[in-house]
Amino acid sequence: MTKELKSAEKSYNPIWRFLAYAKPYWRFFALATTAGIVKFLVPLFFPYVLRLVLDDVIANSTLSPHEKSLEVMHLLLGVLAANLVWMAATFGRSMFTAMAGHSMIRDLRVALFSHVQRLSHQFFNKRQTGSIVSRVVNDIAMAQNFVGSALSNVWMDSALLLALFVILLKINALLTLVALGLLPIFLFSIRKIGGRVRIASREVQQRIEVISGGLQEKIAGVSIVKGFSRERAESKAFASQAKKLYSKVLRSVRFSSLNEMLVGFVVLSSPVMVVWYGANQVIQGRLTIGELTQFLLYLAMFYSPIQRLSDLNVVLSNALAAIERIFEYFDIQPHVTERPDAIKLDTTRGHIIFENVHFEYESGIPILHDIHFEIKPGETVAFVGPSGSGKSTLANLVMRFYDPTSGAIYLDSHDLRDLTLASLRSHIGIVNQETILFSGTILENLLLANPTASSQEIEKALEAANALEFVDQMAEGLWSEIGERGVSLSGGQRQRIAIARAFLKDPQILILDEATSALDSRSEHLIQDALSRLLKGRTSIVIAHRLSTVIHSDRIISLNRGRIEETGTHLQLLEQGGLYAQLYQEQFFHVPRNVD
Repeated sequence: MTKELKSAEKSYNPIWRFLAYAKPYWRFFALATTAGIVKFLVPLFFPYVLRLVLDDVIANSTLSPHEKSLEVMHLLLGVLAANLVWMAATFGRSMFTAMAGHSMIRDLRVALFSHVQRLSHQFFNKRQTGSIVSRVVNDIAMAQNFVGSALSNVWMDSALLLALFVILLKINALLTLVALGLLPIFLFSIRKIGGRVRIASREVQQRIEVISGGLQEKIAGVSIVKGFSRERAESKAFASQAKKLYSKVLRSVRFSSLNEMLVGFVVLSSPVMVVWYGANQVIQGRLTIGELTQFLLYLAMFYSPIQRLSDLNVVLSNALAAIERIFEYFDIQPHVTERPDAIKLDTTRGHIIFENVHFEYESGIPILHDIHFEIKPGETVAFVGPSGSGKSTLANLVMRFYDPTSGAIYLDSHDLRDLTLASLRSHIGIVNQETILFSGTILENLLLANPTASSQEIEKALEAANALEFVDQMAEGLWSEIGERGVSLSGGQRQRIAIARAFLKDPQILILDEATSALDSRSEHLIQDALSRLLKGRTSIVIAHRLSTVIHSDRIISLNRGRIEETGTHLQLLEQGGLYAQLYQEQFFHVPRNVD
């Protein structure tokens, strides 16, 4: 099998793909931008009023002191009225930006999670759980900065800069040129340093993903770490990873600090140059004190959005790196897909045929060779063989977690690839060696199999799985919290909950994959008793190392190195003296061959 398929060509730039999620909320963004422009333009009124106060009122010798006071009061009341508009615009901008941004990010997060769930098993087998979680949580949180920064601030700051540039030119064109004399340093910082910040940020996020993956594994396997006294060694390994992250973070901070230093020099030095030139203009009578004061106030406002755009350069570089990593996952396509005309299988008899099936997880490394067999409706067929012989792979192919490299698998004469995945899997129940239970209550875990199950059906399923007694003994019964992966239950209890879940689903096809291999003898007896009821009337595939669980199967197929070596009943295979007989002797050399 080839590696997880990726789209040959990306349809368009990740930024445009990201912005597509903003389209449903463009009205909110438009309102936020409009309110933001008002918010940043309103303060421009005060420097103009101040010049009027200094030049046209205070310096006006034709006005009496009382008239000057009234004029100043009227002008400042106008400023206060404008400030009320500023308050409303500020509130509106914050609310509309939040509504649009969080809605967009919610949609993106849900879309990414849904896409990840559709990916094939090989995607998950090749990646740490923590690294996948890091993409869905951390990268999207960082991408959210792009929403508030780029989708509203850029437009507002751009509009403010344009307005201020026109005002500065109108006040004094030469003074404006002096003020912009250091602007090339700012442009250099954006052009040269911004790209390096983006690369450094991507490296930081990749390192965080590695740490998240390792941390999740070590926390999940804390009993193994403690059991082998590996706490100190794991702490050293984590410290090593943290040190690598530290070096990447410092590199990112170095570029960010350089950017801040250069822009800060421009912002602090430009007013000095303006004062030097403007003071000479005032001395020569070409500029009034009010005009110079007005120009300096507008210049301070001019460099505020420039400083914000500089900071935005760093934020956007970090966000763009996260967006690229997010859409790397979106560009990964599942290997197992539905055909456009896939058939919905409403009912099934459970007639399974493997026809000349070959399979490879990795190209050139065959796992199954020319597998051919038939399982009739209601028949129980067991697969045995050494570890690595391909038994669990067969189960994965029936569930269509993977597709054969060549050959075909049929269910009731339908090629599995012609069926919808949901309808196929709705007819199959599986009980694994490693029972997967989720955080929550016993009831919530049972309802995964049948969300509409009645209380009577749940009780019947628990009783059939020999689980009703221990569930009733728990303090909260069905509503008892079982912890992450069901840690508050014993291995046998978890397995019986899984069997009860299979009873609730009531599938026509059942797969038991090493369902009792890790249990004590008492738990195994209870579960074997439950499984015997579960198998009745169903097409069943039993995979086991313990041969005691398969001796009553209708048929046993021995696998060795991915090939079918022998087929028959328990007694037939013992008489043949082949692989099965050898495995049997290894496990039951003290047990007679005759089985009732």
